[in-house]
Amino acid sequence: MVTGGDDIKRKNFLLNLFFHKGVAVMRLASRFGRYNSIRRERPLTDDELMQFVPSVFSGDKHESRSERYTYIPTINIINKLRDEGFQPFFACQSRVRDLGRREYSKHMLRLRREGNING
Repeated sequence: MVTGGDDIKRKNFLLNLFFHKGVAVMRLASRFGRYNSIRRERPLTDDELMQFVPSVFSGDKHESRSERYTYIPTINIINKLRDEGFQPFFACQSRVRDLGRREYSKHMLRLRREGNING
């Protein structure tokens, strides 16, 4: 027996599948916009990241965060992972209504070992 919750999960999964040249491809199941994303078959440079996902370079937390919130800049994490041989090949950032929050919006990166970027 299929419950209502299972039916909704299945519909959400199907909504996130689309077909490209006869192959089922997964889309991001989040609110990340395709206009704020970049994917390359080589490691992304800091300039490319800055253009498409500026929130990666945010130096401090947004003023709306409490004193208890500890901010760790994403670029620091990326640089440490680069030192370990991981490189970003895909990055995206959510769209914002208030442009003042563009440097603080949610973002996602996908990293791979440098020799495995193509697949």
